[in-house]
Parts: sequence; structure tokens; C-alpha cells
Amino acid sequence: ITARKAAERSLIAARDEAERANRAKSEFLSRMSHELRTPLNAVMGFAQLIERDAARRSEPLLHERARHILRGGRHLLVLINEVLDLSKIEAGKLAVEHVTCAPWELVTEVASLMRLRAAAKGLHLECRCDGPLPATIRSDPTRLRQILLNLLSNAVKFTARGEVVV
Repeated sequence: ITARKAAERSLIAARDEAERANRAKSEFLSRMSHELRTPLNAVMGFAQLIERDAARRSEPLLHERARHILRGGRHLLVLINEVLDLSKIEAGKLAVEHVTCAPWELVTEVASLMRLRAAAKGLHLECRCDGPLPATIRSDPTRLRQILLNLLSNAVKFTARGEVVV
């Protein structure tokens, strides 16, 4: 009985320590999200100003570059929010969206984000649609975008030369 009681106390102590560590992690993630959002909001604000000025001055290249920054910034903001959802995932309470979205738009958006990285490696990145693709689907566009971004990022990372085709 003494050994069993000691084992129970040990398990209780381990559980309590794990709960403390989990609370510390959640607090850290909450603080980090704030620290990441503050400069990101500044970057996005200046990108919006550049985009507006470029449109007003009819500078299409600068306008397009500002739009790339804004798309990347919005995606980064979504990722920061996803990090905060870790606690929901751990609790089994993460809600998956089921909204209407355009799959081809998601593919081309992600491809445009990755095109500069591909070009920096000397790769050509191309999007093709060889078969029927529905104009809209019901999905979670944030998670679908993240899946596509991960796949394309890996394709660019692990392709030594040539092209990456989506």
C-alpha cells in the first residue's frame, strides 16, 4: 500500500507540473501574439499607404508589390491567430469553418506569395488546371490556404532546378 500511495503522489505531482507548464505556454503564446501583431500592424499600415499612393500615381509595379506585402501580412496575421488556437486544439474545441470559397483563387493567391521565393532559387512556378474545377467549394479557406502554402513551400524548398507546377 505504501508503494501504491507513493506512485499516486508521484502521478499527481507530474500532472500538476504538466498543468503548470501548459498554463505557462498559453500565457507565453498570448504575450507573443501581441508582440508579433504590433509590428505587423505597422507593416500592413505602411503597405496600405504605399498601395494607395501607387494606385494614385499609376505605378502598377509598386502597387502590385504593396499588394503582395498586404496578402503576406494578412496571412501572417491569420497564422498568429492559429497559434493562439493551440489551446482550443488541445482542448478539442477548434471549430473548422465551412464557408463558400473559390479554390482557384486560393491556389493562385498562394502561388503569388511563393513566386518570389521560387524565382530567387531560379525556379519557375506555374499554376495549371488540367481538369474540371468547381468555381466554389465549401471549406475552411484559412486551413486550405495553409495546406497549399506548406505544400508549395516544400516544393520550392526541395526542388533544385526546373519548375514547380500546381
